Amino acid sequence: MTSWREDTEEDLVLLERLRRGDRAAFETIYRRYHARLYTLALRYLKNRADTEDALQQLFVKLWTAREALFITRNLSGYLYGMLKHQVLNQIRNNVNALQHNYRIVQKQPQYDDDLYTLAERNHRSELLGQAIATLPPQQRAVATMRCEGYSNQEIAARLNLSIHTVNTHYRECLKRLKSLLAGAANLLITLLLLIR
Repeated sequence: MTSWREDTEEDLVLLERLRRGDRAAFETIYRRYHARLYTLALRYLKNRADTEDALQQLFVKLWTAREALFITRNLSGYLYGMLKHQVLNQIRNNVNALQHNYRIVQKQPQYDDDLYTLAERNHRSELLGQAIATLPPQQRAVATMRCEGYSNQEIAARLNLSIHTVNTHYRECLKRLKSLLAGAANLLITLLLLIR
C-alpha cells in the first residue's frame, strides 16, 4: 500500500488509463484507496451514512471528470484533497440542514401544546383548590400559603405558630389531600406542593 505522499508508477499508469475511460483502472483505484479514504472521512464525519455519501460523491466526481484530470505526480494527494473538500461540503450541508430544521420547528405554532398545558394546569389547580377548601382551617391556611410559595418558617411567622406545628399541619394536610385526590392526581398534588 502506498502512502499518501507517494504514488507508484502503477498509479500513474492507472491514472492514464482512467483518463481514457478504462473502468478496470477506475475499479483498481477504488479498491486501492477506498478503505483509507473511508477511515479518514469517518474520523471527521462521525457517521457511516454521511461517510459513504461523501465517498460515493468523490468517486463519482473522479469518474465524471476523468478526461479533464491533470494529475502528473500524486494521485493519492489529489484524492486526499478531493476528500477534504467533500467532507467540508458534507459538514456544511449537515449544518445547513440542521439550521433549516431548527428554523422550521421554531416557526411551528406552539398554541396547541400551550393551550393544552394551560388547560391541564388550570384543571389541576381547580381540583387542588377544591380539595384544600375541605381541609380544617389551620391545615387549609398552611396548604394555601405553601401553594403561594411560602416556606414553613414564613408560614409559622405569619400565622404566629411554631415551626413544629406548621410541619405537623402540613404533613396532615398532605395525608388528607392524598386521600381526597386518590390515583394519578395524588402524585401531581404532592409534587405541586413539594416543588413550591
